[in-house]
Amino acid sequence: MYSTTLVFLSLLSAAFAFQVTRPSLTQGWTNNGPQTVSWDRVSTDATNFTILLTNTNRQLLPSDVVLASVADAVAASSVMVPPPSGGWPAAGGSYRVNLVKSATELTTIYAQSTEFNITAGPATASSPSTGTSTARTGTNTATTGTTGTGAANAAGGSSSGTSDNAATTSDVSSPSVFNNNNNNGASAMSFSAGLFAAAGALIGATLL
Repeated sequence: MYSTTLVFLSLLSAAFAFQVTRPSLTQGWTNNGPQTVSWDRVSTDATNFTILLTNTNRQLLPSDVVLASVADAVAASSVMVPPPSGGWPAAGGSYRVNLVKSATELTTIYAQSTEFNITAGPATASSPSTGTSTARTGTNTATTGTTGTGAANAAGGSSSGTSDNAATTSDVSSPSVFNNNNNNGASAMSFSAGLFAAAGALIGATLL
């Protein structure tokens, strides 16, 4: 009778201890992004624990992996566990999650999940990168258009400046040409007057 009572009490205490409700056989994980760990506890359970991933198939998981430490198991009953530093292990079955005392006391197990599967998750979308590339291309196009317009305006400004300078030079040189023509006319008139004076003197000498 005494032994039967002890067995009953041990089963009763086990029923009210930590229990891992997720992951489970029907709610497994994927190997992409954070994954959910959920549990139930009673007031006599520990208030903190460490989450350990294990698998009896060492071809899938060569060694157990410490995933996270839960500092307050009372305030929450579920956490999102990020991928380990080396990423999630290969897709497959027979995985389990253990709630252990600490990262240095892995053999003190508070609770263990049922076996569950890790499946391949969807690939990460690359749309944001494509959008960034498109925006960058648009910026280059706008820069090219602005540079072309600036070059055209600069070229146009140079041409206009050259034409104005040529017109100014022409205007400045016109009075010089006019002055040269006047000087040539005055010289011709002086030469004609001298010629008439010489002829008059010669005629006068002949008459005498």
